[in-house]
Amino acid sequence: MISVIIPTLNEEQRIGKLLPQISQLLKSIPHELIVVDGGSSDQTIQQAESFAATYQLPKGNRGAQLHYGAEQSRGDFLWFLHSDSELKIESTELVKLQQVLRDSEYSAAFFQLSFDSSDKFFAYLAWTSSLRARFLGLIFGDQGLFVTRECYQQVGGFDAIPLMEDWQLSRRLRKIGQFYPAIGKISTSSRRFRKGKLRTHLAMHHIKLLYLLGMSPEKLAKRYYK
Repeated sequence: MISVIIPTLNEEQRIGKLLPQISQLLKSIPHELIVVDGGSSDQTIQQAESFAATYQLPKGNRGAQLHYGAEQSRGDFLWFLHSDSELKIESTELVKLQQVLRDSEYSAAFFQLSFDSSDKFFAYLAWTSSLRARFLGLIFGDQGLFVTRECYQQVGGFDAIPLMEDWQLSRRLRKIGQFYPAIGKISTSSRRFRKGKLRTHLAMHHIKLLYLLGMSPEKLAKRYYK
């Protein structure tokens, strides 16, 4: 069974579109949908309840939400998605991934990233994201990390931190196996770049540099979400 785990915070518009899409994609595959909310003030939970098991944590913390969702799940495979995703994936690809990840050569899989914009800047970001996952061993959250429960638990799962949780987990997973590049695509929202493409891109790299220099995820989150 595949457990799909989605962290949310004020995503009533997007979660209501994503969950039906997942349900349709997985209709012939045993699965469960889990939404872990971080204290939304809108109708996110109400939108999700018709499709998924829903849980609420008192405060938004993406790492804690992902960690909690995995703890509540029952599947042999865990699929972590962001709530602003749009899936361009065939169900046959998910069947294949379950077979591929039973091979001990691979510890996890990721999907090809795209954005809801035709701007060439976003095509560049999508291309470099795939290269980063394949050659640097870093799968970020919007690439749809797909992993066996066994591998997830072997490396300790997501840390309950508000930022860089995907960095930490993927680095640990990369130490025990290769990453498989699935052919399906996940389109994500370009909304985070609304304050300026280059400015936001450089700010993200600045956050990564500060992390590598030892700044805590908690301090980084204050900078990132301000």
